[in-house]
Amino acid sequence: MPKRRNYTRELITKRDTAYEAHRYHHGDAQDRPPMLRVMAGFGPGIPVAYEPRSKSDPLPWVEYNGDTGTANLRYSGRECWTAPVEQRNEIIARQTIARSVYRRLAAAGIACEGWSDSAGTHARYTFADNSEVTWSGTDCYGAEVSNHHTIGEHGSLGAHWMQQEQPPQAEELPEFATGNYATDSAALVAWMIALADRHGRRHQQHATTQDIDAVLAWQKATGGFIATSTDCARYRYYPVDGRATPAGSPGENWLAAYELPAHLTHPTVQLSEQEAREVATPVFFQQPAGTVR
Repeated sequence: MPKRRNYTRELITKRDTAYEAHRYHHGDAQDRPPMLRVMAGFGPGIPVAYEPRSKSDPLPWVEYNGDTGTANLRYSGRECWTAPVEQRNEIIARQTIARSVYRRLAAAGIACEGWSDSAGTHARYTFADNSEVTWSGTDCYGAEVSNHHTIGEHGSLGAHWMQQEQPPQAEELPEFATGNYATDSAALVAWMIALADRHGRRHQQHATTQDIDAVLAWQKATGGFIATSTDCARYRYYPVDGRATPAGSPGENWLAAYELPAHLTHPTVQLSEQEAREVATPVFFQQPAGTVR
C-alpha cells in the first residue's frame, strides 16, 4: 500500500528549498531562482500562513483578512499550492503585514507613516511629547525586516519606542514573536494605543490620506485631542500622575501640557516636568482610551 502523502510537508519543503536557492544563488541576479509563497482560495489565490492548532491539525493553513487581521478560512495542505514571490497583484498587496495594523491604529486615532532605511522598511509615529516609535516585522525565515511581506510569511513583529526630548531618555523594545499573526498584531496594536494614551496623539505629516481620514473620524467620535506641530512647539507634554489630576479626576489617560515661553520652545531645550512647572501652569488634555474597530 503506497504511503499517504503529506501535502503540507511537501509545501513547506518546496518553499524552504526555494528560499535557500534564492538566498545562496551566485551569478547574474536576473537568473536567481524565485522564492515561493503558499497560496489557497479562488482565482489567483491568497497567501496563507502555516499556523496549525495542534500537531495533527488537518487544516493548518490560514487565510487572513488583510484589513482586520483576523483569520477568515482554514485549508488543508491538499488545497494549497506554491507561487513565485514575484507574482504581484492587488490581492497580495492587500495582504501585507502592515495593512491591518495601520487600519486598526488609524481607527484608534494613530496614523503611522511609512519609512525605510538600510535596515529595511518600517512604520514610524511621533507622539505629542516628541517621543517616537518605529515598528516592523521579520518574515518566517527571520531574514527580512519589512512591512511589505505578506501575512502568510509573517515571523514576528518588533518595535522601538524612545523618549528623545526629555531626560531620562527612556526606551522600550518589545518583541511580538509567537509566530501567529493575529496574536502578534493584536499585541502590537494594544501596545501602540497604550503609548498614545500616555504620550499624546499627534498629526503626522506624511501619513496616508486614508489613515488621516480614519484618525479624524476617531477624533470626532471620541472628542480625543490630536496635537498639531504648532501645539507641540508651544507645549511640553507629560503623563499625569495621581498627584496632579485635574479636578480630582483619575489620572489615567490624562496629559499635562505646559505652555512655555518662546525662548524655551526650541527642540534642543530639554526640560524635566519639575522645570516646566516652574515656568508655566499646566493645561490638561484627556486622551480617551482607543477603541480597536
